[in-house]
Parts: sequence; C-alpha cells; structure tokens
Amino acid sequence: MDIVAHDNIGSNIQLSKNERREIAHVLHNAYMIDGVKVNVMSAIDMMVESLKRIILDNRDEKLILPTVLPIESMEGITE
Repeated sequence: MDIVAHDNIGSNIQLSKNERREIAHVLHNAYMIDGVKVNVMSAIDMMVESLKRIILDNRDEKLILPTVLPIESMEGITE
C-alpha cells in the first residue's frame, strides 16, 4: 500500500477514483504463506497465529511470514 501511495503523491490532498481503486486492490493482492496462496488479511491472520504459538506455547519454530506475489488479484473488486 505504501508503494501505491508513494507513487500517487502529488499536490492533491484527495485521491482520485482510480487512485482509491488502486489502493483497494492492494488488499486483494495474492500472498504466499506457509505454502498457501491467500489474500493480505488471511496472510496477516496466519502470521499472527504463528507468532502467538511461538510466544504462548514457547515453541522453538520460525515465524511464518508472507511473500508478496507479483500483482495478481485474489478476487474482483467492483465499484
């Protein structure tokens, strides 16, 4: 999302309809985590669960982190 916002920095305070749509698409981009392709919200959930297991269960395992895949929408966004 930071990349999209950075690329759209200008003198305008308000984002155009296309800029808002582009930012919304970031939330639906595909990520790979623990061998599964998911959207950003699912990737965050899986990462948090991994962290909880490590901390609460005192497990000696690596934190599961998502990998951002090339831009590929997980589901369509309509206006």
